[in-house]
Amino acid sequence: MASSSNEEQLKYLSEAQRKVKEQAFYMKRAIDANDITLTLSLAADMLRELKTSLLTPRNYYELYMRVLDELRHVEEFFMTLNKAGSPMVELYERVQHCANVVPRLYLLIAVGGVYIKSGEAPAKDILKDLIEMVKCVQYPTRGLFLRNYLSQTSRDKLPDTGSEYEGIGGDVTDAYEFVLENFKEMNRLWVRLQHMGGDKSTRKKREKERQDLKILVGTNLVRLSQLEGVDAHTYKETILPNILEQVTLCKDTIAQGYLMDCIIQVFPDEFHLATLDIFLATCTTLKEKVNIRTILQSMMNRLANYSDGNADKIPAELDAFTKFNNCITKILEERSNLELSEILRLQTALMTFALKCYPGRLDYVNYCLGMCASVLSATKTPELDENSIIEIEELLSIPLSSLALQVLELKQYAELLTYLPYENRRQVATILVRSTLFSNGKLDTLDKLDKLLSSITPLIKDEEKDGEPPASDAGAGGASDEAEFVDEQTLVARVIHMIKSDDTDIQFKLFSMARKHFGQGGVKRIKHTLPCLVFSGLRLAESVKAREVSVTKFASRAEKAGKKKKKQEEEYAAACKAAEDAATEEEPAVMPPPPEPIVIPDPPPAPKTSCRKVFQFLHEIITAMAVSYPELSLKLFLQAAITADKCQFKAIAYEFMSQAFILYEDELTDSKAQLQALILMVGTLLSCRNFESDDYDSLITKTTQYAAKLLKKPDQCKMVTLCSHLFYAGAASDPNHYHDPKRVLECLQKALKIADGCMASSAHVHLFVEILNQYLYYFELDNPAIQDKYLSGLIALINEHIDGMDHNEQRAEVEVTYRNTLKHIGRKKKDEKTKLKFQGINTGA
Repeated sequence: MASSSNEEQLKYLSEAQRKVKEQAFYMKRAIDANDITLTLSLAADMLRELKTSLLTPRNYYELYMRVLDELRHVEEFFMTLNKAGSPMVELYERVQHCANVVPRLYLLIAVGGVYIKSGEAPAKDILKDLIEMVKCVQYPTRGLFLRNYLSQTSRDKLPDTGSEYEGIGGDVTDAYEFVLENFKEMNRLWVRLQHMGGDKSTRKKREKERQDLKILVGTNLVRLSQLEGVDAHTYKETILPNILEQVTLCKDTIAQGYLMDCIIQVFPDEFHLATLDIFLATCTTLKEKVNIRTILQSMMNRLANYSDGNADKIPAELDAFTKFNNCITKILEERSNLELSEILRLQTALMTFALKCYPGRLDYVNYCLGMCASVLSATKTPELDENSIIEIEELLSIPLSSLALQVLELKQYAELLTYLPYENRRQVATILVRSTLFSNGKLDTLDKLDKLLSSITPLIKDEEKDGEPPASDAGAGGASDEAEFVDEQTLVARVIHMIKSDDTDIQFKLFSMARKHFGQGGVKRIKHTLPCLVFSGLRLAESVKAREVSVTKFASRAEKAGKKKKKQEEEYAAACKAAEDAATEEEPAVMPPPPEPIVIPDPPPAPKTSCRKVFQFLHEIITAMAVSYPELSLKLFLQAAITADKCQFKAIAYEFMSQAFILYEDELTDSKAQLQALILMVGTLLSCRNFESDDYDSLITKTTQYAAKLLKKPDQCKMVTLCSHLFYAGAASDPNHYHDPKRVLECLQKALKIADGCMASSAHVHLFVEILNQYLYYFELDNPAIQDKYLSGLIALINEHIDGMDHNEQRAEVEVTYRNTLKHIGRKKKDEKTKLKFQGINTGA
């Protein structure tokens, strides 16, 4: 085909299309006149434009489609003639008198299609005649498009099973033999196009043109797959061997790759299963430049999608995995220069196939990973290329979605992970954690937890480099982006919730192992990981305490049962002795029946790890965090104190509270942080009900002193008011309640004094109202120190100061709150149960 510029191509195409349009115009006029001779002559003139060798395949295709659009009018004309009674055999012979080969054959195919449809001759005879006739066109482009027209025209006229042409017109054998013959000739023409000479640039251009034409060849395989009468046996014995013969004999890289892919895509999955051996055997004979990996991967993906996790769809006796593996092994032996990334992709495809088609066969997955590890260990290159790194990362990531924690059972997984650079290992570790969390699995053994945490090391600590401090000293996050780093550490922290064991002793060992791993992460990481471990440890402490209580209760019950059993035995022995003593020679002894035996069950196993030891473990973790994160550690100490108090460990709870107080005094300097810490400390002390009286008094006194020393006066006032609750904790019916009415009054009076000192702003009025509400609260609780005169005096004070406030939004807010308080007092005065108690409060109304 002549090499032409784009301008020349457009010129040739435009001229050819003009001639086609002109001839088609006169041809349609001849059709309207029912002039057969003139119609055939003008149609031949129009078709003569397809003889050109000046156009590229893409432009030739445009001309071809234009001609075929006009040729349809001729086909309709032939059908009209047939319906009018004209014998098709005469027209079939008449068009063969056309002088030019290409027009003659197009007209012959057009007539042949109508001839078959008319039923005047068997379809198989016409098809055989046409397939022989078109052999005379051997120029690649012209021949391919001519045969494509033959394929299009005959597609609904094949004597397939169930077709109207079956029977006299032939059978499915004639149908697929016709399509196979057309396929073989088209493939030869397509391959021949590559060998038409020229320099390197011309050959490159021709390869591109061949890519444009390949669909013409592949259409024949689509026709074969659409034949209803073709079953798996016919496909295996006849059709596929003929196709593969062409694939092997053509010895063309483009053709082999395309045709193998076509086979995979167009034929049914059942056919592939029946012919897997033949197909894979051909794969090993393909040219070296053919990308065999894409072919095998495509076939494995096709069968994997067919299986869709149901291994029963693939017969066990087929052993597809072994067949694919043997094929890959042979290819690797024969293609020693195959790139490392391609080898890894092959194993990735094989492993994916195994995961989908043979779920549960971890040995197959481990084998694929082991093969990759062997190849990598044999690689002499010290550093892997980027493509190989990407493939290893994908290879390690693929099994995680289906296996999750099960990958830890694969011996080769951890080994293969070591070949990745730090950043890539970090990506795989993130996917591993996500998959593990999604699977809702349990980390219930030390081995399983150690393997997981070792596998996600890049998330737990930074990469250790020569000349640089380790992560625990550097304190640097592994991810450059802070948000990404936080997300990663949050994932790691969630792993702790998967550490579950019914045995508290094992659970403690698991937490200890996690602490060991997380401790290597540096200060930036422990902020996210250790708090989660602390809270899980607190739950463990409660579980251990429950076991200890259970053991104690059982021992008490067992002791009582033992005493009862001993008493029963003594009573029975006494009854037996009495019977023996009462016996005579005339009346022998009558022994009493034995009593119902008392069974003492086996005691439950006592925990080897005591609750005290768990609290000691938690104390060490929080203390280690306190240096870098005092506020967070203070909160954790307070939470630990609540749990220790709940477990009846008064001294330990006091120790945790003491540590929180130390952090408050030594580390917290920001006024906002101090305020928040004090609120939490008050809440914690109110939650703890088991302190010794002296210890509790010491703690609440200290807390109140802290409140009175806050930087801002309003904060002092609010916190001192809040601290008053520490001196009136618990209901009177609670045996552990702490009521000191006098100290409550002192707190409220102290708060009132502080509020009165805020005269520089109008905030003091709001504080007065808040203090009034607290007075009212204690008054309703029958605190003997809170008398109605204090409420009346405070109400008068508030009334006085409200009148002096400017009319603004702040005053409106205070008035709303104050009115609600007064309304509440008013309702209490009207209530029969409380009116006597509240009668002495003067609201000024």
